[in-house]
Amino acid sequence: MKKLFNQLAFKNNTLVNGTIALTIIAMIGLGCFCNKDKWNLSKDNKDTPTPTSSATPKPSATKEYKKADASKLEIPSDDELQDMSKKTLLDWNDAITSADFSDFHRSISKFWAKQTNPDKMKSSFQNLIDGGADISEIKNMTASFKRAGEIEREGTLKKLMIEGSYDTSGIKTDFELQYIPEGKEWKLFGIRVYTGVKRR
Repeated sequence: MKKLFNQLAFKNNTLVNGTIALTIIAMIGLGCFCNKDKWNLSKDNKDTPTPTSSATPKPSATKEYKKADASKLEIPSDDELQDMSKKTLLDWNDAITSADFSDFHRSISKFWAKQTNPDKMKSSFQNLIDGGADISEIKNMTASFKRAGEIEREGTLKKLMIEGSYDTSGIKTDFELQYIPEGKEWKLFGIRVYTGVKRR
């Protein structure tokens, strides 16, 4: 199982065989966001960002549920976990396809947002922008979770972990997301994505 990460790491063969292979690891300040030995860390990725954009369609409200209270470390239901992961990934995708991380930066946790800014985030993800990454097709899909709704404690930090995949065309899209409590909300703290989906 992968743990939280310290920096963004990318696979640089984004255009090989018509696929975009991307590994994104968000950094959190003060260290301790990951297993440092596991990743090849790229330069200038110490202040890495995540995704979120207001232009993203909201997850479908086909099922009603009571939202988990993050301040009490309540674990979201399966339906809420589906909505959380889809919204985060679509917001991230909006930032990639528009080459603008302003909205995304505003949506992440304040703790993480203090470590970066929209320009740094764009720079960190530039190879994905140039490679035409686009996972918008997940809006009509359901994620298959490998790990979801677990609270991981690291020192005084409590993190909600979501790991899963979408059966996207060509190559499935795998993801890992981490959230931390901010008031009653679970706010994005880290993201990792691997996909082969490009713009048509």
